Amino acid sequence: MTDQEIAPRIRLSQAQLDRVCERHEAYLAGQAGGTRLNLPFFDLSFLSFEKRNLTSANLAGALLRGARLGGATLDYADLFGSDLREADLTGAQLRRTDLRAANLTAAVLRGAVMVECDLRDGSLAGAGRSDFKLLGLAPGPVDMTATVMAGADLTRARLSGSLAMRADFSGAVMVETRLVHSDLRDARLVGANLKGAEFAGADLRGADLTGARIDAGALEAAILGAQDTGRLNERPALAEELGDDVAPPLVQPSTADLQAMLIEHAAWVASAGREGRQLDASGLDLSGLNLAGRVLTLMQGAGTCLRGADLSGAQLQAASLTGADLRSARLRQADLRGATLDRANLIDTDLERADMGPLVTQRGHSLRTSLVRARLAGAALRNTRLCGADLTSADLTGADRTGADLHEAILDGIRG
Repeated sequence: MTDQEIAPRIRLSQAQLDRVCERHEAYLAGQAGGTRLNLPFFDLSFLSFEKRNLTSANLAGALLRGARLGGATLDYADLFGSDLREADLTGAQLRRTDLRAANLTAAVLRGAVMVECDLRDGSLAGAGRSDFKLLGLAPGPVDMTATVMAGADLTRARLSGSLAMRADFSGAVMVETRLVHSDLRDARLVGANLKGAEFAGADLRGADLTGARIDAGALEAAILGAQDTGRLNERPALAEELGDDVAPPLVQPSTADLQAMLIEHAAWVASAGREGRQLDASGLDLSGLNLAGRVLTLMQGAGTCLRGADLSGAQLQAASLTGADLRSARLRQADLRGATLDRANLIDTDLERADMGPLVTQRGHSLRTSLVRARLAGAALRNTRLCGADLTSADLTGADRTGADLHEAILDGIRG
C-alpha cells in the first residue's frame, strides 16, 4: 500500500497539538477540563512532543514521521500501527507501550526505557481492526530497519516476528526479551545483555554480538551463517568470564553540575515535564553522596554507581535503575514504587521501611516494582513493603526480611 492510496489525514499545527497535550496532562493530574489525548490516524509528522507526559495516550495509526519525542513519557500508550519513521525518541519512556505493527525505520530510541514494550507482528491483531481497513491500512510486522536503540532498556520486551535488519542495539538491556522469528540480519548487538532472551527461529546472519551476554545454548535454534558461529565464540565467552561487574569507566559530575541536574529534575517532575529536564544519571558515579529526601521520580539511572549513597526518604517512584550499583546504600523509607531495579546490586543495602509496592497511575494502571535477578544478599528488608514486586531469580541470601510484606510478590527462582 503506497502513501498515495491511504486516505488523507487530519493535520494539526504545533499550537493545536500543544493545547491537546496540555489537556491530556491535566487529565492525568485529575484536573478539571482535562481530556485524554485521542488522535488516532492524525498527521502529526515533524511536530514536537518533547518531554510531554503522554501516558495512556491513543496515537494508533498516527503519522509521526520525523516527530520529536525526546524525553517524552509514553507508558501504556497505544501506538499500534503508527508511522514513526525517522522520529527522535531519545530517552523516551515506553513502558508496556503497544507498538505492534509500527514503522520505526531509522527512528532513534537511544537510551529509551522500553520495559515490557509490545513490538510484535501486528498482522493478526490488525485483521480485526475495521478502522485500519477503512483508511486502507494493512497492519503487519514492526519495521525497525536501521533503528537506533543503543543503550535502551528492552527488558522483557516482545519483538517476536519483528523486522530489525541493521538495527543498532549496542549496549542495550534485553534481559528475557522475546526475539522469536525476528529478522536481525546485520543488526548490531555489541555489548548487549541478552540473558534469558529467546532466539528460536531468529535470523542472526551477519549480526554482530561481540561482547554480548548470552545464555549458553540460547542460539541453538537461531538462524546463523557459516561465518557467524566463529565470530560469536570470540567475545561472548570473555563477557561471561568477566561477569556482570565489568562496566565502562564511570563519569563523576562536579558538585555544581549535579546540583543543577537535581534542581532541573525536580522542576520537571513538579511541572509534569513542561519545565526543567529529566535526570539521566546513566553511567554516572554518584557513590557516597547525600541524596536523602531528593525528588528522583522517573529518573534514568541504568548502570549508575550509588554505592554507599544516602537516599533515605528519597522519592524514586518509577525510577529506572537497571544494573545500578547500590551496595551499602541507605534507602530507609525511600519510595521505590514502580521502580525498575533489574540486575541491580543491592548487597548490604539498607531498605528498612522502604516502599517497593506497586505504583498506581492516574488511569488506575498498576506498575509493579521489578527486581528481576537483583542481588539483595545481606540487605536490610525489615518492614519493607514488597507486595506485588517481581523478585524473579533475585538473591536474598542472608537478607533480613523481618516484617517484610511479600504479599503477591513474584518469588520464582529466588535464592536465600
